[in-house]
Amino acid sequence: MDLRRLQYFVVVAEEGNVGRAARRLLISQPPLSQRIRELEAELGCALFVRTTRGMILTMAGEVLLREARGLLAAAAGAVERVRQANGEPVLRIGVLGPAESALSAEAARSFTQRYPASRVQLRQGNVADPTIGLGRGEVDVAITFTPFDETGLAVHEVRAEPVYVALPMDDPLADRPSLDRAELYGHRTVRLPSEADPTWVKFWQIPGDGPVVRSLGEALHAVLWQQAAIFVPERTTRTNPVPGVRYVPLADHPSTHLVLARRSTDHSPLVTGYIAASLAWPENSESA
Repeated sequence: MDLRRLQYFVVVAEEGNVGRAARRLLISQPPLSQRIRELEAELGCALFVRTTRGMILTMAGEVLLREARGLLAAAAGAVERVRQANGEPVLRIGVLGPAESALSAEAARSFTQRYPASRVQLRQGNVADPTIGLGRGEVDVAITFTPFDETGLAVHEVRAEPVYVALPMDDPLADRPSLDRAELYGHRTVRLPSEADPTWVKFWQIPGDGPVVRSLGEALHAVLWQQAAIFVPERTTRTNPVPGVRYVPLADHPSTHLVLARRSTDHSPLVTGYIAASLAWPENSESA
């Protein structure tokens, strides 16, 4: 099975939209659609239900999404172990959702000038694991949002961000200038996976019942199609404008923090150098 087609499939599944997936993958839409059709032909089943508003996973597609994520992670890990055995310095960065905008051009330039022989690998995470596998050794630095279980980790704050709730535009609460968390109790909500960090779930999940999601794309799709609601950091309101979705500030909810996290025992030059470069340019992270 072609790993690149699997990667394309995962991104389309996470975004719920071929156009957004193509932009994230930096390719045009027609070849991406073709790769998905080829994968379906190879497997002999439909992986998506195509609708006018996006792509919905079939039952077969949901199974493949779980399997594909594991296969891609295993393949990436094998490649990195081979490269590291060959002496190539590699820094693995995990990124959760819109936090990638914290990667400023100035920080990247500063880091590469200091470590010109190094190679940086970026891994896109999902909302089931806010540390993107940091504790399991799958990445060296995580760019993410708090709060989460910080056991064994060192966390470096970039900035605080207020929290908003994403609602369908026709929801009776969507026209309010702000909301309190209690006003959403009993509302249909997006659910985080059962294996997610309890600290993370308590902060980001609204009490209620609704679809389980693993990515921001899936969550926003659920807001549109299943009339659900979800909490998001303020940055999402600017990086992910979606027709039909309205973001309302939460008046009584604590702020989240955009952070850089590493294992507390990891003081390698690449890790410390990357964090130092990133924290030196916090005012420029808006432009990345």
